[in-house]
Amino acid sequence: MERKNKNINKEKSIETKYLGKNYKNEILVEILKQLNNNSEKYTLYKNGQVEIEKTVNGEIKKESISIDIAQELEKELNKALDMMLATYNDTSNQKYKITFNNHTFFSFSLYIDLSLMIKYNQIKKLSVISEYEKNKIELKKKIDKQNRIEKLDEYENKKCNIEIENLSSTILDDERNIISFEIEKKESFKLGESRFFSDTIDIAKDVEYPKELEFVGQLNLNDFEKYDFNNLLGKDGILYFFQSPLYIDGHTYEFGKVIYSNNMNLVRKKLDNIDIDMIYNYGLKEISNTIEKFSDRYNSNNEYDGFKNEELNKIYGYYTDCQKTEDEIKKISQKYIVLLQLGSDIYGEGVTTFLITKEDLEKKNFDNIIYKYVQS
Repeated sequence: MERKNKNINKEKSIETKYLGKNYKNEILVEILKQLNNNSEKYTLYKNGQVEIEKTVNGEIKKESISIDIAQELEKELNKALDMMLATYNDTSNQKYKITFNNHTFFSFSLYIDLSLMIKYNQIKKLSVISEYEKNKIELKKKIDKQNRIEKLDEYENKKCNIEIENLSSTILDDERNIISFEIEKKESFKLGESRFFSDTIDIAKDVEYPKELEFVGQLNLNDFEKYDFNNLLGKDGILYFFQSPLYIDGHTYEFGKVIYSNNMNLVRKKLDNIDIDMIYNYGLKEISNTIEKFSDRYNSNNEYDGFKNEELNKIYGYYTDCQKTEDEIKKISQKYIVLLQLGSDIYGEGVTTFLITKEDLEKKNFDNIIYKYVQS
């Protein structure tokens, strides 16, 4: 259709047939660009008439054109109205103002969409559609993150702490039988195979696990049965270890969870909440049974060494924590069993430990797990 430029006659009303109804000066949409002392305003009527008013350095210029896409444009705007309401709600920048259907929007992209459609008399896809979808994804991430923080706060408030107040440090055996193991990076794992810091978990469909936490690893107890001279782990099932993130948005956490399941109808699940820098896919390289001596923690001058054995990956033995005194280590080791220690050879620095009492381990009760991550 040929575009027609007309001089605006304020005394004459615009009246035409549109969608089977009579409209008299009924505005479809108003578009305003305001930059410093310059402005540009489009007033589009439902009959396709467009009034354009431009102000440049205080000088006002007016013109009138007509377009034939008003009906289609109204349909597109109504179709996208909910998306525009959800997306263009920022009133901090009012340089680009659009008024439609008794709603006001401030959006450069919406201004560009509408001004180009009017200028070229051609319908184009509103960019709000893709912006809305992007915002919806970002909003979901924000909500999921907030929900995760609330759950982490709940876990943090309920976590178990080390209790050694009434224990004597003198009652401690000097030798303990431990299971030590080495790890190596692997390209793939068999279903149910022990692993650490992987982005997949093998678990039965009906077993719930804390998806808000970071996956530390899974121990298939069958791998350790012949090395368990303490006969406390059992031979069936899998232990799943999880830890809190250290920091999220200024929140600090330090707790862990352990899940036990002997349901071996396993499925492999891809994990979310994984820090890409923590995906190593370590598998077991070598398992052995050995003796750990507490007396080995003293040097030749009979001085206690709090860093001794911090490189070990092990089950059982003595608690390792360079920030605790010798007396505290003895008391903790008297009351708690090291269910899992991942040593500094994994982290470069620092030791992760999951502690449990003998009574809870015998009952397969992992609700009272104590988690510690310590570095110098």
